[in-house]
Amino acid sequence: MIVLTGTSGGLGSVVLDTVLDKELLAPNEIRLSTFSGQTKSARAVATGIEVRRGDLREPETLVHAFGGAEAVFLVSYPSVGEERYDLHRNAIDAAKKAGVKHIIYTSLTFGGVDGVRSIAGVMQAHIKTVNYLKASGLSWTIIREATYAHLWNNFAGFLRLEEMGEFDVVVASDGPNCWASRQDLGEGTAQIVGHWRDYVGRTINLTGPELLTIKDIVDLYVKYTGRKVNFRIVGPEEAIEYHKRHNTLPPEQTPFLANWASWHMGMEHGEVNYLDPTLEQLVDRKLQTVEAMADMLFKPEVNILDTKDFV
Repeated sequence: MIVLTGTSGGLGSVVLDTVLDKELLAPNEIRLSTFSGQTKSARAVATGIEVRRGDLREPETLVHAFGGAEAVFLVSYPSVGEERYDLHRNAIDAAKKAGVKHIIYTSLTFGGVDGVRSIAGVMQAHIKTVNYLKASGLSWTIIREATYAHLWNNFAGFLRLEEMGEFDVVVASDGPNCWASRQDLGEGTAQIVGHWRDYVGRTINLTGPELLTIKDIVDLYVKYTGRKVNFRIVGPEEAIEYHKRHNTLPPEQTPFLANWASWHMGMEHGEVNYLDPTLEQLVDRKLQTVEAMADMLFKPEVNILDTKDFV
């Protein structure tokens, strides 16, 4: 029995669908742990997959949700704030208390090929979680997911695709990143989840098929839309002040800008400047490039800027 968390989210929902589509696990080998104790997955309901309530803020519910399972697929909490590590730690402790033997954890590809250290704020909770998991006594698998390609406009100075006219993309720095489709990442992750015993004690890097800077993607956006965009690299302090002055984010989210600027600095330092063939091997097909996904990535009807987790 393996418990899947995060199946209402963008990555976890693809993992669940792929596991069922490819028959990687039988429905009686799967349980879902969800915040509400219910699932919106019609597939899961139709196949009779058990659902239990598991709230990362209420560890006792996690102990019940994980009870009797051999493994847990722990999707990282969707926040870049400091609470993320605390909630992950709750899940690891609850899994151990419930008698779980193995945790599959989704980290990020920042921090270079090994991910041991990073200057990117978004990576800090992941590093702490991985260290805590490895010291927990549980066996583990770490899946390091590439930056979702649809988040490119957050990196690009919170560019709003629904707006018209000239736009200044003001960033702290830039560098190559191994962007990937979340669909591709979910399908590849599902293969690892379905065959998790083959990946015990392994850290797996899942990257996209190409390396692109933020400027590269902005140029593709300009090519696709014809919109005039001025790309400016100004350093972290000036970038933060620019976005504060221009009210790019709601006032309560402006403290997040330092974290955001650190992503760019991590890219400048080459933290995500590498490719790995594993994802393509797992999905057994060519991965989607940014340009091939232009209809999804550059249309405001499809790719609405999402900053709700920036706290």
